[in-house]
Amino acid sequence: MGGKFALVLLLVGLVVISAGCIGGGGENGSTQTQTTSSPTQSSTQLTSTTSSTTSHTTTTSTAITTTTSTSAYSIPKVSIDELGDYVGKNVSVEGLLLGLSYDSGNHVYVISVGENGTKINVTAKRELLSVINPIDVGVGSTILVTGKVESPDQISAGKIELVEKATPNIVEIKDLSSDMVGMIVVVEGNILSVKEIGSNLTLTISDGTCEIEVRILGSVVDGLDESAKAQLKEGLGVKVGGYLDEHNGKLEVIPYIPEAIIAYGEPLQTTTTTTTTTTTSEEMTTTTTTTTTASSIPTTTTTTTTTTAPPTQPGPQWVTVSDLSSASGVVQLNATWLKLYYSKPNYLLEVSDDTGRANLTVERTLLPNPIEAGTGSVLHLVVNASSMTVLNLSVVSPQPSPLLSTADITYELMGTTVVVEGTVSNFQTIGSNLKFLVVDDSGSITIFVPASVASKLPEDVRSGLQEGASVKISGYVTEYRGTIEVIPYSVEGIEVLT
Repeated sequence: MGGKFALVLLLVGLVVISAGCIGGGGENGSTQTQTTSSPTQSSTQLTSTTSSTTSHTTTTSTAITTTTSTSAYSIPKVSIDELGDYVGKNVSVEGLLLGLSYDSGNHVYVISVGENGTKINVTAKRELLSVINPIDVGVGSTILVTGKVESPDQISAGKIELVEKATPNIVEIKDLSSDMVGMIVVVEGNILSVKEIGSNLTLTISDGTCEIEVRILGSVVDGLDESAKAQLKEGLGVKVGGYLDEHNGKLEVIPYIPEAIIAYGEPLQTTTTTTTTTTTSEEMTTTTTTTTTASSIPTTTTTTTTTTAPPTQPGPQWVTVSDLSSASGVVQLNATWLKLYYSKPNYLLEVSDDTGRANLTVERTLLPNPIEAGTGSVLHLVVNASSMTVLNLSVVSPQPSPLLSTADITYELMGTTVVVEGTVSNFQTIGSNLKFLVVDDSGSITIFVPASVASKLPEDVRSGLQEGASVKISGYVTEYRGTIEVIPYSVEGIEVLT
């Protein structure tokens, strides 16, 4: 009896070993089952179990391989300055939200994002903009963009995330101006008129200080719930966030998501201030009359008159030049541009106001056309006070650079912007840079065009820059090894006249 039992165990062991050998040489479970056969029920059960186990192991192995393959692919997070090294690749980049506009030619929104004085454009479809609700997310907010690098200064977004929010302020309509086009703003007022133009909706609203049109595109109108649509009527209050645009010479606010339109369903209280001047033979009397419309929404209005306070604008906190040294984060200010210097790889912008002077790092591409607005211009600056870096700027009051003879450009003008006209002489190409003289009746001046500008020149301008050409050059005055030079820092500062 014991011998038979031992024989059975031996046979079972041989079957298991046989099945294991066959299983090890197969590529999948079905092959293993087909190659294993046994006349006994016990052997068949064991083969089936082995086949099932082997199949499970293979599946697990495949899953691990897939997971490993997936996790091996990761999107790098890079700085804005590094984008040029990743053209054609997917990356994530973090920066400050500076503004937004719409490119109708390509049917995409263009988000302006900055970091350490460098600015890039992020193109995005409207469905990605829900995280940038302009009611809550304003200029100076930090966002993370993931997408394909199209060029060193452009990304096509596939995903946008909000990292840190800077809540925008409600701006008075009278304080909106053309130099703010592209900025994210929030306005509030009562609806004066409603017009349907195709699928679009245009509201005219007033906050008591002025009126402005709000243009709601059809795609946004479609996203509004019926309750909100029903409350967009004349006489009722509304709050709208969007980007500032200009159409046919008129400013308008364009909300780009439905959530940026808040209909109150009842009138807002607005305050209108009228100043009347009465003159008598003895004195001039100024009378201010305040008229308040009725409203069911309690509102407290405080009017303060000052000659030094900056205008109310949306976005970061307002500061003066003297405040910059103690401020942190993103701030804004108006200041007069005094001088410009080069500090590799960016420029130093010297500015001042009634409170003092400061030097700010600024990226070349942010600087205005020197022919139209040079030193002496009043600039609106958005600044990272922590690093004293200009994130964005616009011209509030332009001061064109003066047209001078070459003999009048002296050391006393170092750092200021000028314009010279004359004939090109001694033209040289030094690496990727250009260097030549501009000769006029009074003498000559050296012009040095850095590679960053020379590489961006239109072909007709670049080919026209040659010996004997008549040119108009604008840039800042500097000195190199004892020689006074004019450095054009933008392509607009170089014109070929003949």
